Amino acid sequence: MWKNYLTVALRNLKRNKIYSAINIIGLGLGMAASILIALFVLDELSYDQFIPNGKRIYRANVSGKMNGNEFTTSTSATPMAPTMLNELPQVEDAVRFGLMRTFLFRLEEKAFTEPIVLAADPNFIDFFGLQMLKGDPKTALVGPDRVVLTQSVAEKYFGTEDPVGQSIFSGSENKPLEVTGVVADFPSNSHLDFDAIISGENFWYFEQENWTSNNIYTYYRLAEGTDPQQIQQAINGFVEKYVAEEILAFLGIPLKTFQEQGNDYGIQTMPLHDIYLNSNTNDEIKAPGNAQYLILFTGIAVFILLIACINFMNLATARSANRAKEVGVRKSIGADKGRLIGQFLAESLLYCVFAGVLALVIILVLLKPFNVLAGKELGFGFLIQPQFLLAFVLFLLLVGLMAGSYPAFYLTSFSPVTVLKGKLRGGVKRSGLRSSLVVFQFFISTILIISSMVVYKQLGYMQSKNLGFDKENVLSLLHVRALGTNQETFKQELLSQTGFLEASYANNLPPKLDWNSVMRTKDKQQDILCNINVVDEDHLKTLGFKLASGRFFSKEITADTGSILINKAALAQMGWTELDGSQEIGGFWSEDGSVTYRKVIGVLEDFNYETLRQNVRPLVMMLGTRNDFNEMAIRLSPGNYAEQIEVLEQIWKKHSGGAPFEYSFLDADFNLLFQKEQKMGNIILIFTVLAIGIACLGLFGLAAYTTEQRSKEISIRKALGASMLNLVTILSKDFTLLVLIAFVLGGPLSYYLLEKYWLQNFAYRTEIGLGMILIAGLISIFIAWLTVSYQSFKTAASNPVDYLKNE
Repeated sequence: MWKNYLTVALRNLKRNKIYSAINIIGLGLGMAASILIALFVLDELSYDQFIPNGKRIYRANVSGKMNGNEFTTSTSATPMAPTMLNELPQVEDAVRFGLMRTFLFRLEEKAFTEPIVLAADPNFIDFFGLQMLKGDPKTALVGPDRVVLTQSVAEKYFGTEDPVGQSIFSGSENKPLEVTGVVADFPSNSHLDFDAIISGENFWYFEQENWTSNNIYTYYRLAEGTDPQQIQQAINGFVEKYVAEEILAFLGIPLKTFQEQGNDYGIQTMPLHDIYLNSNTNDEIKAPGNAQYLILFTGIAVFILLIACINFMNLATARSANRAKEVGVRKSIGADKGRLIGQFLAESLLYCVFAGVLALVIILVLLKPFNVLAGKELGFGFLIQPQFLLAFVLFLLLVGLMAGSYPAFYLTSFSPVTVLKGKLRGGVKRSGLRSSLVVFQFFISTILIISSMVVYKQLGYMQSKNLGFDKENVLSLLHVRALGTNQETFKQELLSQTGFLEASYANNLPPKLDWNSVMRTKDKQQDILCNINVVDEDHLKTLGFKLASGRFFSKEITADTGSILINKAALAQMGWTELDGSQEIGGFWSEDGSVTYRKVIGVLEDFNYETLRQNVRPLVMMLGTRNDFNEMAIRLSPGNYAEQIEVLEQIWKKHSGGAPFEYSFLDADFNLLFQKEQKMGNIILIFTVLAIGIACLGLFGLAAYTTEQRSKEISIRKALGASMLNLVTILSKDFTLLVLIAFVLGGPLSYYLLEKYWLQNFAYRTEIGLGMILIAGLISIFIAWLTVSYQSFKTAASNPVDYLKNE
């Protein structure tokens, strides 16, 4: 029986080549797109799943609010982990680590910069289940001046030589570190990332004892069966027990009064498996994912597959007049309905098999470009995994049944007498279901078109927005602490060269200003949470900041070492309307908790130094010395950057003592802030084009069969004098009307979804104008009209005799 089904199905497939090609290509593209999106989504969901006991691991986050400024950080206080281990028996283990970016290592005459180096407690390796290739995981980080390298870094430094027991030197201070182990490279599908791990005993923040300085990441593992809510309540008690004492000591008010003034301070527990997709902090080790995008992409995958299946159903029912006679003859000679349904389902499954093979070929061709587009490392190994093969077979069966079910039941429901008398007619006007399905296809296409347009408009807005300073033509030079006492000499020699306009040292450059501290006004005793940056006297003119009032630091005024500048956001937060020359603010940086006040000498116009997802926050600038500086801003004259960078490198090598020459451009650093949105926008655009293409492919086939059904009508109209334009309009208006209905439904819904669920994430955002929605509608209508116009013109241009000679 099944052999007969397949024989008949193959015969029909060969007989109707255009129909078959449209179905196979449409289904193949739909399957390939759905599988690629599924691989992307599954990879995003797999983050940190490989870490042993991951379901019992949590991270301590700190959040709060001061004077209306909210903050959330992934880091917490140094005493957090030991206190949890001492006071909470349900906490099985806890680990702390600090993060250092662009960290400098030296080995003999070579210098290397590693993107991420951690300073960690001795139990870090066991806690996260790292695979130790060389060394003892129990003792590798016990004691100071020890370092564990990842396998790739160890091979880069030592080649095939065993690194354990050898020394490398860290930082610009050239401090020797003993290599005590090598671990396997950490998988990329984790929110953690590192190139080396240094013993925490080497770093000052492991010695801190105060609870309001949050510089360290704290993770803890609960014992089996522990209720996380009980631990959260216990951690809330830490705020009252420990944090309250410091608030009283530093701010001079009890915790209750602090909270009654509208402020807040809290410690939250975050499950390990929620960190990558649900974190909203700015200091994650890696850029987090976005659960909203996964929902969106899953929806796109489902809709693309539905569009492909709708094409199959529409084309099958549009051909009903041709296939109905076959059904009528079969029924009249005794074929029962069940066998006929089996025949059509077998035909549908055969199309799916061919489409599935095509989908696999497409995936093999496009997986690498898709990885580049999505920033992933998906491999071909999944193709031979039993789970994938089983899922793929079930997927083909599901799609085949879904795509072929309606045609099977629809075609087999015809009465043989009605069919054989020729009373059955096809065509779009006589099928409300087909019309509804076309509307649904272009309803989804309209939403995707508008979404793509809004995403790219927002990305363009963020790239072109005036940040309040001039980020163009500015190079950020790293590792300037390695210059030591040569900093000023290096700067002056650089500025003496053609093409170097300005230069300035800073603790950090935007958008990497990540030092937060509480500042107090001397007159009002108002406490404000501010971002802080330490700079030299040339920072204003180098980056093009604008002064709202007062002046910037000056080399001629020695008292400026005890002065300070603030931005307008800080001015407003401090309750001042203007600078009067008497205001002073200070920080809680003394060991005894006393405030050291500094005179405010200037107010900067607000500028964006962080992501555009949030408003400008209060900022403080202080004058620093060479030991405070990590980066240098260099303004280049527009022109041949390659020559300027070559000169810069020569001068750097002369003064840096062999430190690596590494730099970036400030505008590129800002673009990295929304790199995730850029990648997501590209994915949405690609799959939008694909969805529209599949929908148009089905529309093309549907138009072909519709015009075929109406060929005699068109011939009669043409014989009676109808013009070409009139005939094309008659054939196209039904489809145009359906697309117009889809636009009327999809336009308002797109506006609502984008405004409510996407644009609200940005403090600085573009607007969705009526013009953009209308343009999207015109694009949909134009694409649909262009798709059906070929068939319309072909039929309208035909000779009426060809269709009327048998009448």
